[in-house]
Amino acid sequence: MNRGGVVNGILGGWQVSGITSFQSGFPFSVLSNQDYSNTGTLTRRPDRTCNGEGQKNVDNWFDASCFTVASLAEDLASGHPRFGNAGRNILTGPPLNNWDLALLKNFQIRERFKLQFRSEFFNTFNHPYFSAPETRVGNPNIGKISSASEPRDIQFGLKLSF
Repeated sequence: MNRGGVVNGILGGWQVSGITSFQSGFPFSVLSNQDYSNTGTLTRRPDRTCNGEGQKNVDNWFDASCFTVASLAEDLASGHPRFGNAGRNILTGPPLNNWDLALLKNFQIRERFKLQFRSEFFNTFNHPYFSAPETRVGNPNIGKISSASEPRDIQFGLKLSF
């Protein structure tokens, strides 16, 4: 608003800015703790027996019962080691929905001096961003998510320009 005096001092000089981030979840693989292929590689995938898509909540992100190492262990014990049939990056982790906003007010003090008040809101709507679930077959927490990003963070600041 281009009004003079007190009205401009209160209503003028405001700015709003923001960054919005949306991401689909990152792909991940279900893994085994043991090398059933007997090759010494880090490609330790279990056998996949069904789709594996779960309820997509923190306690059951994917269906852990769809991944097994039982037949791999039997084949290794009988002298026929092999790789599991579960593909790489076949499941998708939690998505991201993040909004960062800032509200700024500029005050002209003198011709050379300007004061800016800033209020910045990180994760404005306090949406949790969950980490990937536990992916190791045999781990009692497989399919569960155990951590999330930081909650909303607000900071205020003053900047003097001259």
